[in-house]
Amino acid sequence: MNRKLLSLFLVLISALPLCAQVDNTSPLVIKGQVVDTLTNETVPYATLNIALQSAPQKAVKMLACDVDGKFETTLKSAGKYIISMQSVGKTPAQKTFSISEKNSPLNLGKLYMKDDNQRLGEVTVTAQKPLVKVEVDKLTYSLEDDPEAQTNNTLDMLRKVPMITVDGDDKIQLKGSTNYKIYMNGKPSNLLSGENASDVLKSMPASSIKNVEVITDPGAKYDAEGVGGIINIITTKNALQGYTGTIRANASTLGSFGGGGYVSLKAGKFGITANYGYNNRNSPWNDSYALRDKSGYDLEIDGYDSRFEETGRSKRKGPFQYGNLEGSYEIDSLNLLSVGVNLFRGKSKRFSEVSGVMTGLPEAESASMEKYYWYDRNSNTEGTFGSTDVNVDFQHSTHKKDELLTLSYRFSQSPDDSENHTDLLNVENYPLAKDYPQWNKNKASTVEHTAQVDYTTPTWKDQTLEAGVKYINRQSKSETLEQVYRDSLNVWEDVSSENSRFRHIQHIYSAYLSYQVKFSKFGAKAGLRAEGTSLNAEFAKVPDMNFDANYFDLVPNATLTYQLDMSTPLRLGYNMRIQRPGIWYLNPYIEDSNPQNVSQGNPNLDSEKSNSVNLNYSKFAQKFSVNASLSYTFVNNAIERYSMIADFPKSDPRSQYNGALWNTYGNVGKRQQVGLFLYGNWNPVPLFRIYMNAGLDYTDLKSKALNIEKDGISGRIFMGTQFNLPKDFRINVNGGYFSPWIQLQSKYNPFYFAGLNVSKDFLKKKLTVSLAAQNPFWKTMKMETTTVGNNFKNVSTVWRSAREFRLSISYTFGNLKGGIKKVRRGINNDDMKGNNSGNSEGGQSM
Repeated sequence: MNRKLLSLFLVLISALPLCAQVDNTSPLVIKGQVVDTLTNETVPYATLNIALQSAPQKAVKMLACDVDGKFETTLKSAGKYIISMQSVGKTPAQKTFSISEKNSPLNLGKLYMKDDNQRLGEVTVTAQKPLVKVEVDKLTYSLEDDPEAQTNNTLDMLRKVPMITVDGDDKIQLKGSTNYKIYMNGKPSNLLSGENASDVLKSMPASSIKNVEVITDPGAKYDAEGVGGIINIITTKNALQGYTGTIRANASTLGSFGGGGYVSLKAGKFGITANYGYNNRNSPWNDSYALRDKSGYDLEIDGYDSRFEETGRSKRKGPFQYGNLEGSYEIDSLNLLSVGVNLFRGKSKRFSEVSGVMTGLPEAESASMEKYYWYDRNSNTEGTFGSTDVNVDFQHSTHKKDELLTLSYRFSQSPDDSENHTDLLNVENYPLAKDYPQWNKNKASTVEHTAQVDYTTPTWKDQTLEAGVKYINRQSKSETLEQVYRDSLNVWEDVSSENSRFRHIQHIYSAYLSYQVKFSKFGAKAGLRAEGTSLNAEFAKVPDMNFDANYFDLVPNATLTYQLDMSTPLRLGYNMRIQRPGIWYLNPYIEDSNPQNVSQGNPNLDSEKSNSVNLNYSKFAQKFSVNASLSYTFVNNAIERYSMIADFPKSDPRSQYNGALWNTYGNVGKRQQVGLFLYGNWNPVPLFRIYMNAGLDYTDLKSKALNIEKDGISGRIFMGTQFNLPKDFRINVNGGYFSPWIQLQSKYNPFYFAGLNVSKDFLKKKLTVSLAAQNPFWKTMKMETTTVGNNFKNVSTVWRSAREFRLSISYTFGNLKGGIKKVRRGINNDDMKGNNSGNSEGGQSM
């Protein structure tokens, strides 16, 4: 491990000499200080824009003063320039100057600005455009102002966003947790939910993304049954009169390739944007090994009574494609209609080949008696997944500034079908051999209809009122066909379980009211949401299992901000969230493609409630910015995945799995977590930048039902360097480390990763070619999970392919003249706990 960490350190510093490879021409230096006309006091962090006098609208340099109002920068050529100054509370000012090699360095001395009587409601400090901006209830990272976004994919860029981390297995965490939801343009999309989110974001070019918003304190307008945080991805909407577009292609040494295009245009009052992406993956075979020991006593003291070992390999392949089309029509100056369609379709094939051996069967009558069995199992699973989302929004504004009424409707349909074939070879004494070959089909889907009305209006100066109502009708269903081939009859026999046909219906109705006020250096936002739920579950084959439930909750939230100075906001927030289990958790279908490691949902799960308090501090300066967040979260009835050795009564159909590892979900956890998150960005010189994103958590988990208590500290860090070199070359080097997470029964091994990206622009920056290397120092990455339960220990290891080289090409075209208006409100359903990021935890929002 030390050797690998040393390699990671060497790659981070290897590119440092490149910073020195600059043009030999001596730069022209200017400096000065911005001060107040009357008081002669300095104006900290004033924004400066420098342009040639012959082309005043085209900036050649943007920068910000330091805390003392001082600045120093370089210009490439001699000439006559205009320097424009802007600052909060000041009237914009200008000064003309000339510079040449003879008078360089040029000291402009004191540049004066006057007070502006008009007070602005919100402060944003700019230093060559800040990458991070802190607002009352969220934090925004500007991808359009990060040069690295021109060559990387969206998943890579998420590693740089404060409070977001992406581990070596491409799983996304927000504030150290998978308890979050990803939105697209303020709306939930099944495109970015579930285990496919990372694949989709990896295929999505970051150049098509404008901002990434991290909403850690969701207000009353967001569904109460949401998550502790929301990642909102805002796509570029910069189409002006005319059109612009991008076409792209990429390929990887790990067997994936893809491409796509983006186009945006506006003609009169009509505007349209469209994005399409295609990706085909064919991963290499990944080796795996599983070892499970079982004992009737304490394993640590008495050893094991039985041991099961499974060695094998697996791979995945299949295409997926996504597209979104959004059109808007400005009916008149006060009314706007917007219609959006998102389509996501994919097919996945998973192949596995394993060999299993059992020694010392649990049925052994004495310690000295040993029985054993073995088999080879080949399995292939085909899945069809995707979603169809349709949004219609009508926005009415009035002559009163920022007063809006929005009417919205959303339809969403998400299929999730799978088909599995499993066969056994070289079988000896295996008790389940009679149940093979197997052919199982599971057809599952969720359909949603959502209607929503939102109203926002300013009341008095710097005060805003928000209110709204919402209704969701959600229907989830699952139908399973389980078949076993009977060789003697030459037929496939239906052996489906009683709960194989399942339907879950929810009616969710809500109303909210919130108020925001700003005065002097303070800002506050508080709200209350009332939400009711009616649900029922139906089992077609066993009506006696049907059940229904009703819930009603009042959910408060509050956020307080204080501006320590012009560049230092401080924010304190509280919010309560509720999570309903999604179909992933409720589905009673028994997933037994691996009969030694079986999973089943629990249709009797209750919603979980979480409470969190967040304290956020930010500091922005000309050459550095920092954001730190401290949070405390507790949940008393957390939905947790837990495992045990199956031991069902013989009358129970599930008894055929006795002795196997059985996995399911329950409201069995009580979780408390304290987290510290730190983001830093340092720009010592214009050509070079260093950034860091890190987190540290203390987690305390308790489960009376499982008689388990677990606590500990976990952490993660991601850091990198960025070089913007002459001739439009860019180099990015990064790496990260994750310590094991704290969970009730399981423990993961630590892992680390590194990456290198080199890119070059051609044809006046219209063509970009990028070459990236991920984990160049190691071919495979060990991903190990250890699960310990009542008298058993299970260790599962996968050697995942790690070394990857990627080639990406993109070309931008178009001619622009004016901007597309967008509806500023829309539907966000954040109420379900789903299978986010492949970790079976997530939710959604309004």
